[in-house]
Amino acid sequence: MIGMTMRRLALLVPVLFAASACSDITGGGEAVAGLVIEDAGGTPLVTVGATGVTGTLSVNQGAERDLEVVLLSAGGVPVGLGLSQSIRVTVVNSQVASWEDAGGTSGTLVGRSRGNTTLRVDVISAGAVDYGSPSIPVRVN
Repeated sequence: MIGMTMRRLALLVPVLFAASACSDITGGGEAVAGLVIEDAGGTPLVTVGATGVTGTLSVNQGAERDLEVVLLSAGGVPVGLGLSQSIRVTVVNSQVASWEDAGGTSGTLVGRSRGNTTLRVDVISAGAVDYGSPSIPVRVN
């Protein structure tokens, strides 16, 4: 009976180690170095990397646009949020546009009035900014 229990435990140990290693792959283990903002269909609209920002977010006045923030490692590989991490999206001019957080890395860009502004994406961990994006252009048509 004891031998059978020990064999079961021996089989379980590698599974436990593999599960703990997965958190390093899917989030929290690799530093965020950039991001991509995609529309609801998965089409990239803005890319932020070592060379700067490419693209502009746009939304019509009075309209909403569902977006997903995909965090990237220095190698350009998507990484998830760690257990204690969250994202914060800040729109500079809330008279022009605003961000409604939908949880995780999803949200809705709301066009308030015609004009241009910028937004910034921060990855927050225990109240401190782990990653802060440069200003990302936003246009409300």
